[in-house]
Amino acid sequence: MIDWTKLKKADEVAEEAWQQQYDAVASQRLGAYRAESDHLKTEADYDATIAGKPPDYSVWIAKVKEIKSRYPIPDKQSGS
Repeated sequence: MIDWTKLKKADEVAEEAWQQQYDAVASQRLGAYRAESDHLKTEADYDATIAGKPPDYSVWIAKVKEIKSRYPIPDKQSGS
């Protein structure tokens, strides 16, 4: 006999699909941040400490913006 209580509704399926896409993008972003941008912030902090000035994060911010545009968070309504 079929257990209809285990049947997933369309909105549940859509939510799960979105969550999988979101998780994939978040993982890609995390990897890119670690490989491409984290060291830029560390360098800016170090250079500022040595120079006795406030850090210039412009290069780091530009790289973070680039990563975010490369791996956009999927739209919750459409699932993509």
